Amino acid sequence: MPTIWLADPLPAKCEAWISQRSILVDGPSPEVQAVVVRTATDVDKALLDQMPQLRCVARAGVGVDHIDLQACRERGIVVVNTPMANTESVVEYALALLLDAVRPRKAIPSEGTDEIWESARRECTASRRLAEHRIGILGFGRIGQRLGEVLQTLGAEVAFHDLKDASQFPPGFTSRSLDDLFSWSDVLSVHVDGRPENRGLVSGRLLALLGPSGLLLNTSRGWVIETADVQRWLEQNPQAAAILDVHDEEPVPVDHPLRAMRNARLLPHLASRTESAVEAMGWVVRDVLAVLTGSEPTHHVC
Repeated sequence: MPTIWLADPLPAKCEAWISQRSILVDGPSPEVQAVVVRTATDVDKALLDQMPQLRCVARAGVGVDHIDLQACRERGIVVVNTPMANTESVVEYALALLLDAVRPRKAIPSEGTDEIWESARRECTASRRLAEHRIGILGFGRIGQRLGEVLQTLGAEVAFHDLKDASQFPPGFTSRSLDDLFSWSDVLSVHVDGRPENRGLVSGRLLALLGPSGLLLNTSRGWVIETADVQRWLEQNPQAAAILDVHDEEPVPVDHPLRAMRNARLLPHLASRTESAVEAMGWVVRDVLAVLTGSEPTHHVC
């Protein structure tokens, strides 16, 4: 049986399945033929050097920016992932956060008086429906496109910016330049991938274009936005807001300045966290076994 290292935890059902078909080890070694990672383990040249018989790197999830793909290609190592496993979970989470922002809600306590009731109604009366917002999507891959479809169904006007030419995307969506997207949008939802060029992409200059009452939502990568620029933008524009599910450092430090800001909402990287999505990502082990037994994997990165 092949020797496999599960570098990051997998759902029990997935781990049990692969353990019946392989020898699982606790760390890198010369015998390891496949390694399975999530987000915590960086697969760089130094790690690859410790596993000279490695034939497969599996990402239980989508993003592979923490895997040195070029080094894997040079060594003939197949990289697989689960690109569709968490799409719907991320989309419904992003939608829920947007609805939280534009349609606030407040429960009435059991001992609430008529005055509390009326106060809550006044406080939670939104200025506009979601459908009356112009929503820009930065990064129009699987998640960005699906979110765009859902928002259009709800009546919102949607535009996007992506590195790929607009002709490569489904009709019905407006492609805009990066600057124009920020200037046009009431809400800007970030869904770019983890390529190095995207580091610090959302800068103070772009936030200024988003304006004094814009809403920034990031469920992609924490380092895609310049955190210090977001802080300054929120300080200078009390009506603006940022909802951040991903961060440069996780967990977010207790003394992080954004924690104290009323117009910043920090969440603990929850976008893909449904049990069903986590399990679907864990089933990347099926492609691992396919590679190791000479079969064609379902999702082949390189």
